[in-house]
Amino acid sequence: MLSISAAKPESFARRAQGLDRLVLPLLILALIALPFTWFLPLFRTELLIFLDNEVTVIGAARTLYKADLLLFAVIVVFGMAVPAAKLATLLYAWAMLPREKARGWIGGLNKISKFSMLDIFLIAVTIVGLKGVGLGKVEIAHGLYAFAGVVLMILGLSFWADRVSCRNCR
Repeated sequence: MLSISAAKPESFARRAQGLDRLVLPLLILALIALPFTWFLPLFRTELLIFLDNEVTVIGAARTLYKADLLLFAVIVVFGMAVPAAKLATLLYAWAMLPREKARGWIGGLNKISKFSMLDIFLIAVTIVGLKGVGLGKVEIAHGLYAFAGVVLMILGLSFWADRVSCRNCR
């Protein structure tokens, strides 16, 4: 007699073999790590002698909310919401959906991966701009490396999941 779970189509997570079994735990790790990086200092600025400031993603968003709503929206949407939603959706497609359905979701998510790099670009432009002013000092903090690492990890996992889903469609 067949059980209900045997008749149910399997997800990529259930059928993963070898190194592909790492995709699920790495997706979970990235989903947990991403919001934490928003609170870590990306860089420290020192303007003249008196003004020290640590910049975080959350702090920058808070400041931009008061100063420039358009830039605030860009940071929140493309620097926080899109990567988090993309990661949660990728995790759902990988672990929960039947492989035939997940294949389309993973392929579509891979196409919007380019938006995950916008946040790194914005931070780099900000640092270059601050260094170019010449009024103070900008020091890269550990949060920038953590944030960039998580964003690159998400990008790599997206490509990895897409590769596995394409390999299994033959």
